[in-house]
Amino acid sequence: MDIVHAIEVKVCISEDGQPIPIESLVASVKKLQIEAKVLERILEAMDEYLVNSYCSERYSRRAPEERYVRAGTSEKTIVTSVGSIPLKLNKVRDIQENRIWKPLTDIVRFAGKQVYQPDIAMISIDFVQKLSYRDTTEELGIVIPEVPSRMTIHNRIKQMSGLLEVNEVEIPMTVAMADGTKAHSQEPGKKQNDINVVLGVSDEKKVLLGVTVNQSWKFLSDLIANEETLAEHAVIVSDGEPELRAAFANEETEFQTDLIHGFRLLGYKLWEDGELSLKERKEVINELKMHLLSLKNVVIFHASDHQRVGEKINQVVEGMENLANQLVERGCSRAAAFLNTYSNTLVTFARLSLNGIHIPWNSNMIERLMGEISKRVKHKWMRWTTRGLEAILKFILVRYTSPWVYRRFRNEYMGLHGLSSIAIQISFDTTIPSIPS
Repeated sequence: MDIVHAIEVKVCISEDGQPIPIESLVASVKKLQIEAKVLERILEAMDEYLVNSYCSERYSRRAPEERYVRAGTSEKTIVTSVGSIPLKLNKVRDIQENRIWKPLTDIVRFAGKQVYQPDIAMISIDFVQKLSYRDTTEELGIVIPEVPSRMTIHNRIKQMSGLLEVNEVEIPMTVAMADGTKAHSQEPGKKQNDINVVLGVSDEKKVLLGVTVNQSWKFLSDLIANEETLAEHAVIVSDGEPELRAAFANEETEFQTDLIHGFRLLGYKLWEDGELSLKERKEVINELKMHLLSLKNVVIFHASDHQRVGEKINQVVEGMENLANQLVERGCSRAAAFLNTYSNTLVTFARLSLNGIHIPWNSNMIERLMGEISKRVKHKWMRWTTRGLEAILKFILVRYTSPWVYRRFRNEYMGLHGLSSIAIQISFDTTIPSIPS
């Protein structure tokens, strides 16, 4: 199907000697909405061509043997990123099968009965991942002529989140990081939403394995197990949350407690015990830091010397046991219990290095990811439903962890993969007025 449109643009420029700002010329061209007018004419011409291929020319006498006849028109307005396009679509009746349809919809896929088409919906979702819904509707007007409402964008992101794959894992991940946070809720009887995230890590590559809102860690653990995205003998690096450890615990899974969180947790337990002064609590924390950070340095700089690493591990574990015994004697039972419970998980990274397995000793990668969540959803004036929060988190986290997956989804949703079947050429026959003598 070849459609040719001739476009004539007349430009009138004042010759008062003052230079024209280029931005004024750009604004004048944009104001014409040339792209919208061209698209409207293309769709009209395609519609007429298709109807003529089924039926005789408009207003011509129909032969008795003709199978197809014109069956009136219907009006439809679509909103795209180039502007609002009013359409009058021709309908055709198939006499043999007694059905009526619109031939243009066989060739051009519209967004059903929705006014806003996929391109403008996707652009809106790009914005709303960084801005609030209110700010999105304000800033989007700089980019596109007609902006959807906040509720329209909100509904569309909930609809589209089900189409977005959370993860793309060819080989199950052997190292994962897990963390949780909270966001304000607007649901009755619920003050805060619980957000749980599991991130797969491989050679600095990040893959989102799962994200849930207001579900237990056990629910997320079962979800990941069903999808088989986490290896059987996996290592999970986390802040040591008991519920998280219990959810993923089995005979094969190893746990590494983030060292920085380990120092903070010990400080919190010492404060809970209430037996030591601030200065004394800092001294205890510094002793734990001395043990674990020296072990970290040995693993980094002497990884090939397994004997030295092994001796250092034993020395550090023994040092933590002695520290726990001292805390018991000083009445700090909670802090001592913490060290006895978590001492083995604080040195997992060192033990695995003896087998040539190198894992992070901290959870910085998922902490940065949680920062992306915080930027968008944790402002004090923001309130979320469970479904609305889970939908926007999927987009934010997939875009952050697997940008190639997000780009592919974006291109598929906007139909950019089908550009090879369309060829549009523009030619100009410009007439330059002669200068009067």
